[in-house]
Amino acid sequence: MTKPLENKKTSSIANIASAYGRRQKVFVLITLLISWILANADRMAMSVAIIPITQEFSLDAKAAGLLLGSFYISYAAMQLVAGWLADRFGSRAVLVFCVGCWSVFTSLTGMAGSFAALILIRLLFGLGEGGFAPASTVTIAEAFPRSQRARAKSLIIGASFIGSAVGTGAIAALMHANGWRFAYHVFGAIGVVVAAVLCFAVKPSTQRQSAARPERLFGDLLRDPVMRKTMLIFFFSNIVYIGLISWMPTFLIKTRNIDILHVGIASVIPYLVAFAALNCVGWLLDKVGEGRDRVFMSLGAVTVILFLGLMMFVDSLPALLTCWTLSLVGYTAIYGTVFSIPLKHLPDNSVGTASGIINFGGQVAAGIGPVTIGWLVSASGGTFGLAFGFLIASGLGALAIALTWRVQPASLKS
Repeated sequence: MTKPLENKKTSSIANIASAYGRRQKVFVLITLLISWILANADRMAMSVAIIPITQEFSLDAKAAGLLLGSFYISYAAMQLVAGWLADRFGSRAVLVFCVGCWSVFTSLTGMAGSFAALILIRLLFGLGEGGFAPASTVTIAEAFPRSQRARAKSLIIGASFIGSAVGTGAIAALMHANGWRFAYHVFGAIGVVVAAVLCFAVKPSTQRQSAARPERLFGDLLRDPVMRKTMLIFFFSNIVYIGLISWMPTFLIKTRNIDILHVGIASVIPYLVAFAALNCVGWLLDKVGEGRDRVFMSLGAVTVILFLGLMMFVDSLPALLTCWTLSLVGYTAIYGTVFSIPLKHLPDNSVGTASGIINFGGQVAAGIGPVTIGWLVSASGGTFGLAFGFLIASGLGALAIALTWRVQPASLKS
């Protein structure tokens, strides 16, 4: 028997949600926000650290691109596994494991003695961090009613921008004072503390172990056109986002002659604006977004393309930062919408798996983007014209699919 892609509630989720009072919900949100800020700070740190690492290990642009993108290979693979585990057993164990694991490998990054060791550590780091996004989606479903989920999820995923701001600014300052290796040890130690706090913030989800689950859930979700298109929209839009955050510090240093400390400071502004914009998107999705997912994603893609194009031609740093900021604002409309779709439209006992599938597409793109840009920069003699053309083409891909996105009957079977 087929079932439409519509809002459904499971008794197991309702039982867990009833255990969360108002204060507990706030505690969960704050802890998840801090965890995700740390995760993205750890990830973003490499975009700044790649500059002294390139010098220390004598890397060319292709090798630097490979190092930047290697994390996303294992990160993408872990999305699928962790999403299913969080749906099946609840989110707490997965979350605590993820934060503890990535913190260990963050600290080990500062001990790497070769390019091969850096690649291996980045791959293992990706395995640790990869489960956090789908597992945190399950936590949102456990703790919040549907009418509040887009706001809660937007706040959490908005930590990617806060983490990028903190990661860029903090590691630039720490590297300036103590070198890049010391910065990774600091972030690793903080992560161990955050993992311990998560044990207290997120409630155990033993009720979910007996919850009825659809058979062949992965296949059913992947056959649904809404899920496939949502994953592809995030795939193309994340090529743009990860490509920009990975190479923007290098771009500013090489084309605008800015030192590494001021690159970190300047990069904070676009991310803070994007964080505020994403939370506005979440509020709008909860309040007036019913049936308007396609509008949010399409307008976001148009904004990304427009300001990416302008970024190629502006010369002054303030103008470039303005275009970068507005391009990120467009990305937030896509980002917030794609991750609200499972929470708004799918059965509660499959939101982790669905979120993992969507994020898998985005993180495969994240592995492709930095590597491809590295090749294009190398092929064009160190200039970034081809790289920006590649990013604009990816934005057009997201727009083309977003314009055809519609909620349709799904092939979810029980």
